[in-house]
Amino acid sequence: MTLRPALGLSAAALVLAAAGPPPAAAQLYPAQAQRYLLTTEVQGERAVWVNPAGLARVTPSLGADLTADREAGALRVTQYGVAFLSRNLGLGWKRDRYPGGVAASSYAVGAGSGNDALSAGVVRRWNQGGEGAWDLALRGRATPTLELSVVWRDLGSPIVRDSVYRSRLVPAAGLRLAGGRFLAGVEGDVAPDFASMRQIRAGATLKLGAFTVSVRGAFGGSAADRGLAIAIGLEGASFRSAFLALAPAGAGGIRTLGAGGALLAAPGGLRRR
Repeated sequence: MTLRPALGLSAAALVLAAAGPPPAAAQLYPAQAQRYLLTTEVQGERAVWVNPAGLARVTPSLGADLTADREAGALRVTQYGVAFLSRNLGLGWKRDRYPGGVAASSYAVGAGSGNDALSAGVVRRWNQGGEGAWDLALRGRATPTLELSVVWRDLGSPIVRDSVYRSRLVPAAGLRLAGGRFLAGVEGDVAPDFASMRQIRAGATLKLGAFTVSVRGAFGGSAADRGLAIAIGLEGASFRSAFLALAPAGAGGIRTLGAGGALLAAPGGLRRR
């Protein structure tokens, strides 16, 4: 199959989204991938939101996701987006929907280069109603089982809709055991001057044939940022899907549900990723 029609659809979606009205003051919602994936395990089109180094060493892909939050006893769609990756170039768009009918878009363009031993990447993001920012990343294999990564996120500490998103480093370490069927990792948000750590996240993923089960906990930061994320995925030769549930600290149970998927392709035909 070819991803040329899909690329055209992605570009059209970006153009249509840009035509939306300017948003009122509201905080950015993290991209869905950023809510449950660790920087050492993400690759493909989702890496444009999580770790730019993950844009390297992968096959072309086109993904989409949808997120809903429980509010006043009912589910409301709060975010949807698309992302595309080809030849180590990634494009992303997401639309945040706030209470009261207000909505705003974010856009990302990034590139990665490297191989399994060492890869690097850069992403530029634009936020409707505020300033843009850069993300820089390095990722490499220290040993066959140990992967190290560092992401410098939100360079410039952008102001978006009356909120300041402070620049931070995200160092991470991940283990790949049982032939890659079990992944575990830990990462943290550290101030660039290393004076403070804002949050620690730890998680693990177990691969059972075509199925994956992932769990990630976030500790520190605001109550809305802390909590538990659980995702169940299904992967095939030409697709990848995931269904997730998020339980923020103090929410009294599951508050957020999400679903995402991607078509995977390679020149000359489909292949397993």
